[in-house]
Amino acid sequence: MTALTEILNSGESETAEFKARDVALDELAKSVCGMLNQQGGVLLWGVDDYGRPAGLDDAENRGRLLNDFIMGHISPRPLVSISVTEAGTGRVVVVDIPQGADKPYSINREIWVRLGKSTLRADAEASANLVERSATRLDRWEREPMPGFGIDDCDSRELWQAKAEIIGTERFGIDVPADDDELLRRLYLVRSGQFTNATVVLFAREPRAWAPHLGLRVVSYGHDKSGPIGNDATVEGPAVRVLKEVLGILQQRTGVSGRFERGRIERRDQPAYALWALREGLVNAMVRRDYAAMGGDVRVEIFPDHLSIQNPGRLPDGLTADDLKKNHRSHLTNPDIARVFHLRGLMEQLGTGTQKLIAACRELKAKTPVWHTTRNMVSLTLFSAPEPAAHAQLAERQSRFLGEIGAGAIFRAVDYAQATRVSERQARRELAQLEAFGLVERRGRGRATAYQRTARGVP
Repeated sequence: MTALTEILNSGESETAEFKARDVALDELAKSVCGMLNQQGGVLLWGVDDYGRPAGLDDAENRGRLLNDFIMGHISPRPLVSISVTEAGTGRVVVVDIPQGADKPYSINREIWVRLGKSTLRADAEASANLVERSATRLDRWEREPMPGFGIDDCDSRELWQAKAEIIGTERFGIDVPADDDELLRRLYLVRSGQFTNATVVLFAREPRAWAPHLGLRVVSYGHDKSGPIGNDATVEGPAVRVLKEVLGILQQRTGVSGRFERGRIERRDQPAYALWALREGLVNAMVRRDYAAMGGDVRVEIFPDHLSIQNPGRLPDGLTADDLKKNHRSHLTNPDIARVFHLRGLMEQLGTGTQKLIAACRELKAKTPVWHTTRNMVSLTLFSAPEPAAHAQLAERQSRFLGEIGAGAIFRAVDYAQATRVSERQARRELAQLEAFGLVERRGRGRATAYQRTARGVP
């Protein structure tokens, strides 16, 4: 049963609300505001009160209009995820809403709350309680000011790139500021007139000059940790640029898993790891790490058949490593950093990324990813796609021929053709396949070409 089906079958609650197709945008925004001020939840637009999806005409465009309305009217600007999905015979707009990190949220200075199955305007006492809790809440590391850091310390190229990506995703609204200072203010990266630590993480030209633990380390091992280190590098710079650079390093170091298909001589290569899974794992580590822990960077360790992505921190109370494999509510450790990643298109529908990560690995026939937690570290282990066994991809005559000659035996294409009863042209194609698998080695060139059986067996 899919997560959407479960919500529809369970009905409305404090964390789930259904809205029919003809509901106005301001009513939808009030519901979003109410959930932000409470536990978070999900809003389904295009579903009646009984959980029957009627769908929306032009759902994608209506989803964009709702996003613009929310971003333009809810203050402070929230982090929500809006998507469109098939439901019944129609398409439904899904709004995933995390519990707000900047309570209280309001619309035109009116605070809304979600109580039971109803969204209500908060009375004076409830409003005062929300404001008081917000005022007494300890600020996260990302929101602390960085003394002396100014706009000149930001990477102008990264600011330009961020602006282009934010405009492209259309998640910010229609009024993306052209001025860099104003953009950072609208991203809530300025507090009391000073840039925050999150600004350093996201846009500093040299982040480690301001906070030495802002780097991402990539270590390769030839076998296990007891053996020698093959390569060790620390990547530094603005967070999104680091993400992209590390993805390139991982693709280069982990290579491909190759195979031949029956009836084809061409080798079909596929990545050893799903790019989407690598990106999701890295984004989660960078967005959810405990930046107040000065003892370590985000770290990627590469082994011959797996890799692990580790970040300082711990899972939110009540959430276990096993819960990450299921649909779960998103808990934002660093909402300001997360919001910029989301606006730049690097975080998808909130709370579902881990499920998509598992699905991406499954498509490559890799083992299911494993999450592990300790008191101060969260790690994700991804397994490489299996190299297919050579014998499973060989014709019976190829296996039989190899079994009849010993290691070190030397033969020519004509010998193979006669033994297997194929043409010399077909023999050369099949010998090229055996050579690619390392089962034979070519000796000489032209008419003098011969082949030698290697010691490598056929499993």
